[in-house]
Amino acid sequence: MYWLFGLAVVVAAFLAVRWQGQTHPHPMPFWLEGFFLDNPLRRQVFGPRFVLDLAAVASGEQVAEVGCGIGYVSEALAERVGAGGSVQALDQSPEAVRAATRRLSACAAACTVVEGDAAALPWPSASLDAVVMVAMLGELPADRRLAALSEVRRVLRPDGRLTVVEYWPDPHFLRPERLAGYLSAAGFRMEAAGKRPGQHGIRSRPAAEGKAGEEPDAQA
Repeated sequence: MYWLFGLAVVVAAFLAVRWQGQTHPHPMPFWLEGFFLDNPLRRQVFGPRFVLDLAAVASGEQVAEVGCGIGYVSEALAERVGAGGSVQALDQSPEAVRAATRRLSACAAACTVVEGDAAALPWPSASLDAVVMVAMLGELPADRRLAALSEVRRVLRPDGRLTVVEYWPDPHFLRPERLAGYLSAAGFRMEAAGKRPGQHGIRSRPAAEGKAGEEPDAQA
């Protein structure tokens, strides 16, 4: 009986955190982010390979990560693009920016980490080959997600790629159909989708006609 009670408590706690994350989205606190993103279990189960392969990142490219956190994925991006490429990384947390800067300091690629707003990216228009967003779009308030995606569209080259990856059980997790709706509404066309246990992602490109679809409804 006790184990049933314990299981019920765990399930209730998860549902409460999930509800909070969906109704009041906000970035993960830096101390909690560091624990979850940089531990052996996370690296084993949710390593960066899925992101890099889905994003089709190649040597010599100019890429960026929006919502880089401690730089875990940005570091892998830097290794993939090599000395001939560059990585731009952005996060709204000054602590995360400092941590990511330290992590990327030894990379061969040219790396720059800045503090900023996903809805007002500091990079020139049509300057990047690829942008990745990992478990961060759902952290933005729903009314700011399209603005952030539109900014990504601005900084991408016409044939550039945006890859968005979501993890479960992240409380801000966006389901595949919900994510696809946001991308379409922001003027992206899906090029490829990937799925592994506990994670899914979509690689997309700016729609040639530049038309945006309908904004997704409020259900995550």
